[in-house]
Amino acid sequence: MRTNNKHTENGKKQVTAKKTSRALKPISFISAIILASACLLIPTTTLAPSVDAYADSRAAAYSVGGIDTFSQSIAENCAETVPTETADKKAEETTAATKPTEKATKPTTAPAKENKTETKATTKPVEEKEEETQPTESVQTYLVNIDNPDTSYSPSRVTLSDYDRAKLERLVMGEAGTMGYEGCALVAQSIRDAMNLSGNTSIDYIIDEYKYYAPTNIEPNSDVKAAVSYIFDNNGSAVQHRIICFYTGESKWHETQNFIISCGNVRFFDLAV
Repeated sequence: MRTNNKHTENGKKQVTAKKTSRALKPISFISAIILASACLLIPTTTLAPSVDAYADSRAAAYSVGGIDTFSQSIAENCAETVPTETADKKAEETTAATKPTEKATKPTTAPAKENKTETKATTKPVEEKEEETQPTESVQTYLVNIDNPDTSYSPSRVTLSDYDRAKLERLVMGEAGTMGYEGCALVAQSIRDAMNLSGNTSIDYIIDEYKYYAPTNIEPNSDVKAAVSYIFDNNGSAVQHRIICFYTGESKWHETQNFIISCGNVRFFDLAV
């Protein structure tokens, strides 16, 4: 009986020991799972400051028997875990805080105005060329048309002195004062052509050389003055032919000369060649 009791006591102790052993095994198994999970969850880069901390945390995990004690041991032996992204953000915030705010120091430059060149009709004004005033050939006009004009007739201009003009106007007045403007112009042309032929512009010489007999004491009228100005001042001509002599009445000698024109009963001639 004693043996049985002893066996029973031993058995009880064994049973108790077995129970204790069985109770501890699940705890150790759970602890191992938690430890393994913790090791997987915590990156090695978050353990600080060195590998010794990792060894200490591992030893503590083997020596503890409860989850609370294990968690406390891990907290005491491991550095604070900070996610990498959070650390980067804090670093950026710190850098941003320490950097002085850069103010725009560059002067604001207004956009350059476009240099618009106004094109004004730039177009420069066309300079009007001054018309070259070329001496226009004076077209000789004649008071009376004749049947036998001399196209080569070109009398030279004669300039009269005051004496010669006054006496010449009186001579024309005595010879043709009643013949009108054309008759006075024919007589004045005969005197000028005689001056050109003789090369002498003296009225006294012409009277004596060409045998003028009309009086020179009568004041000239307007027809005479206008006719003398046309022939001498304008170098005009009554007809397009030279006239040297004229007569009224009958003269055989005159009729032997080159007849040009008659005005009333007065007949005008050029010298026959």
